[in-house]
Amino acid sequence: MATTADVLAPEGNIAVPRRRLWPRLLAGFVIGVVLCLGIAAGALVAYDAKHDGRVLTGVGVAGVDLSGLDRDQAAAVLATAFGGYGEGRVVIQTTAGDVVVPYSEFARRADVEAMIDAAMRTGRAGNLIERAVALVRLSLSEQSLEPRLELDPTALAVKVQAAVSSLDSEPSDSQVTMGTTAITITPAQTGQAFDGTAAAAAALELVGRTDAPAEVVVEAAPTRILPKHGDVESLAAKAAAERMIGDIVVTLGKKHWTIKAATVRSWLSFETDADGTAWPVVDETAIPGSLAKAAKAVRTAPVSASFLKTRGGRIVGVTAGKDGKQLDVVATSTAIAAALVDRGIVVPVAAMAPVTMVMSKVPPKFTTAEALKKAPLMVKLGSWKTWFPISERNYWGANIWLPAKIIDGTVLLPGQSFEWWRALGSVTSARGFGPGGFIAGDHTEPTGALGGGMCSSSTTLFNAALRAGLQIGSRANHKYYISRYPLGLDATVSKTRGGSQTVSFTNDMHEPIVIRTFRYRSGGRGWVRYEIWGIPDGRKTSIGRPVVTNVLKATTATVYVSSLRHGVREQTEYPANGMDVAVARIVRNGKGKIIHAETYRTHYVLWNGRIEIGQ
Repeated sequence: MATTADVLAPEGNIAVPRRRLWPRLLAGFVIGVVLCLGIAAGALVAYDAKHDGRVLTGVGVAGVDLSGLDRDQAAAVLATAFGGYGEGRVVIQTTAGDVVVPYSEFARRADVEAMIDAAMRTGRAGNLIERAVALVRLSLSEQSLEPRLELDPTALAVKVQAAVSSLDSEPSDSQVTMGTTAITITPAQTGQAFDGTAAAAAALELVGRTDAPAEVVVEAAPTRILPKHGDVESLAAKAAAERMIGDIVVTLGKKHWTIKAATVRSWLSFETDADGTAWPVVDETAIPGSLAKAAKAVRTAPVSASFLKTRGGRIVGVTAGKDGKQLDVVATSTAIAAALVDRGIVVPVAAMAPVTMVMSKVPPKFTTAEALKKAPLMVKLGSWKTWFPISERNYWGANIWLPAKIIDGTVLLPGQSFEWWRALGSVTSARGFGPGGFIAGDHTEPTGALGGGMCSSSTTLFNAALRAGLQIGSRANHKYYISRYPLGLDATVSKTRGGSQTVSFTNDMHEPIVIRTFRYRSGGRGWVRYEIWGIPDGRKTSIGRPVVTNVLKATTATVYVSSLRHGVREQTEYPANGMDVAVARIVRNGKGKIIHAETYRTHYVLWNGRIEIGQ
């Protein structure tokens, strides 16, 4: 039976091989490493799961710990910690003063998102081993990241440029101004501009740093801008103006008038020419007003030729016309202005000679030659005659005859118009007018109007012009019908505060016409006649019969009054039927063509009579 030793002992010289240890050790090491990596990987997975979406422990920014915070939490912490990045200002110092641009105007603030992104990446980069090493390091000591900020460089440049530009000043030329009593010179001023571009670049370099202070100070250098025109030019213009200011004498023959220096000053002003130089100029349009008195004194009115007539009204010849003279205001003003310009350049004030007035001829409206051509050919074209009772209601006839006397001999050239008030002039007692009657609302005032009653004259002239076939303008009827006037063809004239009524017509013929008048009386009755004379052009006038409608019969009431003595009887109002009247007129030329056709429509109100008896 064999023993264990026998079995195990080697036979003969055969060597027994030794087992190798290093493979076993290597295998064990590998297995250990794998086991460690597995454990580490598991630990990292667990760690990542725990810190998913959060900053790893030990990570911060500039000493601000963000360990374990998610993005929103980290954003809140960073916004609080670095909120001061947006609080501050840039001060730009200039020689004209300081200007300020707050950090907020160019959006300087902490770049929170960039800092959070950096914090989130810290410890999560690299392979398993690198990450493990990073975690070990974070566990041993915190990692503090650098803070970050952001801003808008373009906005900074724009704001700085705008701020310093507000301090820029334009240069100003010297100014000279004409005052009412003195000439004022405003000195020239130098302008300046500040370099905003360089200031913005300097500011950007400073505020772009995270350690920038709350107030960053930079300077903007100035550049001087010189004016185009200095004080020398203004002084020369002032001296010229002072030579121009002085009395001016204007003469005509032995007559002379002086225009004072203060008035001359009011004509002057300073104008700037194309190159910017100021010089005194004369406003010629201002001079004529100062010549009005002299112009009135030297004016001689022209005298128109007039027609001679017999007592029966027949024209037998003419009286010669005469040219008038008047001041040529424009030419005289130009001469005065030229003299002032010379005075401003070289002529001393004391040596300035008087300015001679420039006169012009004023021809008469109707010349002798024209009158001589027409006089033999003139005939009566139209006429009308009106009677009237001479009484206090027409100032005993004066208010009717005086207008006819004033108008007598009036000549209208072709195209000229006649208008009652323009031809008559002022109605005053000094000219012979007196109080007369007028219709005052619902009653008649016998002596309530100066010139009252002249409607007899205006109605007569209107009817003469109507029958002469002339172009009629204005015409107004009385409020009620007055029986001595042609029905529907009366023409009243008046002037009140509420307006005026007038008579007007135009000479639409090719030759002149003349208005002639005749005035006479017989006892208590008076007459006035107007005639229009001219050269016939073949026109024929036809006036239709009055067409009367809507008649309202007037009555007369008798009343007893205490204002009259007992038994005294006085008629204060005369009855007139109310009615509407239409009268047509047609004027044809020599060929039968109608040149005027109109219908005069008149409304007369009902006017009842009144007889008063003293009780």
